[in-house]
Amino acid sequence: MDTLEELIVGVVLVAAALGLVYWANRARTDHSADVGLYLLFGFPGGLLTVAGIAGLVNGQHWGALLLGLGLALALPLVKQFRAALADITPMDPSSPIDMSGLAILLAVIMITAYSLRNSSPADTGSVGAGSLIVNLIIFVALAVVAVGYRIHRSGRETLCRLGLHRPSAKAVALALLAVIGCFIISVVASLVTKSLQPELFDSLQKSLPDLTSNIQNPLGAALLGLTAGVGEEIFFRGAIQPRFGIFLTAALFALLHAQYGWSWIIAGLFGIGILLGIERKYLGTPASIITHAVYNFLVVLLQTL
Repeated sequence: MDTLEELIVGVVLVAAALGLVYWANRARTDHSADVGLYLLFGFPGGLLTVAGIAGLVNGQHWGALLLGLGLALALPLVKQFRAALADITPMDPSSPIDMSGLAILLAVIMITAYSLRNSSPADTGSVGAGSLIVNLIIFVALAVVAVGYRIHRSGRETLCRLGLHRPSAKAVALALLAVIGCFIISVVASLVTKSLQPELFDSLQKSLPDLTSNIQNPLGAALLGLTAGVGEEIFFRGAIQPRFGIFLTAALFALLHAQYGWSWIIAGLFGIGILLGIERKYLGTPASIITHAVYNFLVVLLQTL
């Protein structure tokens, strides 16, 4: 996918998110809008669940995907399910916004998990500067829209909700120290992959350097670190985590790295996501941005050297 296509897809995603957030916000006080949300997720959720069960009964491999996707859309509509999840996450079980977000979150997790489980590492081509900048814009725009900027939050309230503030010297120091933790988790995940999935490990060793071939220089490493660190952290840790908790956010963060396939490296990314989530919770989003950005910068710089 080239940069223009990525931009078009991003605009569509942001527009869809804006519409859904506006609709869900209306549903807090408008009963008809609330009923509409139940139909929006419940109708396809029910159909996909039935189709998935039929597929499994007939031995079709896609039955599990349809069933999982159907349940991902339908279960958040059950208040008891939301209340149970609220016991282990910060989400509000009575909020139409959180209900809608949960359905989208679970659906994306299901699709990405199935895709990784049933495919080899993705050949995404070499990432370029334009693509990195577009991804940064998309992630930040999605985060700002998702938390309700200009719908039910002001600019200042949006920054507060995203956890964006000037970090203290202590937070910066701890964030830099956490980079070491990221490398430890990454090395352990790589060693486990090499031991238990040697063929996949060899494939990744050949394909991953090509992913950053266009930016294997100090400036490119800095650009990757900055764009991924800022964009992904504002979206995942800033927007999603305060509603759905550290673990669900880390799972989504890890599964969206399709270039690693269904490997133990994904488990390592989940661990890194947990570490970044803890930083976000106790030190704020700027701390997780610093850790993520510096870690990515050093990874690409080491490849360059």
